[in-house]
Amino acid sequence: MKRRIVVAWAGAALALAGCNAPVERSTGEEARQSDGWTPSPRIRVVERQGEGLVVRGDAPPGARVILRGGQDLAFAAGADREGRFELHVGVMPGAVILKPEVQIGQFPASGPERLLLTGGEAPVAALLVEGGASRRLSSGPALDSVDGDGQGVVASGRARPGSGVIVAADGGAEVAVIADREGRWTAALPNLSDRPASIIVGGVKFAYPGPGRVEPADQGSRIERSGEGWRVTNALSGSARQTSWFPD
Repeated sequence: MKRRIVVAWAGAALALAGCNAPVERSTGEEARQSDGWTPSPRIRVVERQGEGLVVRGDAPPGARVILRGGQDLAFAAGADREGRFELHVGVMPGAVILKPEVQIGQFPASGPERLLLTGGEAPVAALLVEGGASRRLSSGPALDSVDGDGQGVVASGRARPGSGVIVAADGGAEVAVIADREGRWTAALPNLSDRPASIIVGGVKFAYPGPGRVEPADQGSRIERSGEGWRVTNALSGSARQTSWFPD
């Protein structure tokens, strides 16, 4: 049996307009890649539709795409012949982390990203990236997210493509970054360990609450309201932890 190699695709956006394009069901073998590589699903759009959400993106044509949240929570649909998929997600009970998978035959393949969906008055849709900056999909303030691993802290956000952004933390040195062609920027904050801190982006101050904790009952992840935002704490290998905070 050939070893399956998963390629993670990046990039997503939140859209408010609806779309009812039909989705064809998986045909299994059509999704097999001739070079032996199996791309993981690429989530492009998270839309509100009624009281629920619709997740749209790309996958190998004919593949079955699954968003898995545990033993009792899963959403599935097939990619059409052009590789487009559409998954309808009902009302979320608070907040949930879903693992995107693509299934070809009997073999599921997942990438390094996880999809965070929260409800309430300040809903968040974001891709959690192990060891990297989160990618917020829903609208947000000047600061999209803060990610920390117990030692360092990375801030990220969106601005006009090509524009400059000034980021600072607790009165420390300012960090100047340039938004890429998608309007996204990321800034590593020097000399700031992962602790509560004030982070200033473009003159707007945000109170980062610091890292969270994961208890055995959390089964590897904890999602909670912390400060004025949502905080996700994920247990990685060994005692390593990663905290992702999304301000309102």
